[in-house]
Amino acid sequence: MNKSKDNVNARMVDVLLPIIGFVATGFAATSTVPQIRKALRTKDTEDLSIRFIIVLIVGLSLWVVYGVGKNDIVLIIGNVTAVSLNTYLLFLKIKYSKKPLEEESK
Repeated sequence: MNKSKDNVNARMVDVLLPIIGFVATGFAATSTVPQIRKALRTKDTEDLSIRFIIVLIVGLSLWVVYGVGKNDIVLIIGNVTAVSLNTYLLFLKIKYSKKPLEEESK
């Protein structure tokens, strides 16, 4: 009887973990959307750090590579989405900033 209960618990974990992963990845990946919407609405990206966006894109791209290596679809889909959104944000930063490569140092 105990072995049957362990199998049920293992199956529940096998089902729930990917769901939790997709939900968490969805939140994380789409966290850039409000910033993109603001940039499109105001045409102002001066307050965005280009270095931050670039480092984030590199890190997310490495997660994609890791996900491919682990054959983890949650990591792959989520991080490809995040890389795409952040690459678009980088494009907006370059398009709308007067001097996108200059960071203000105060």
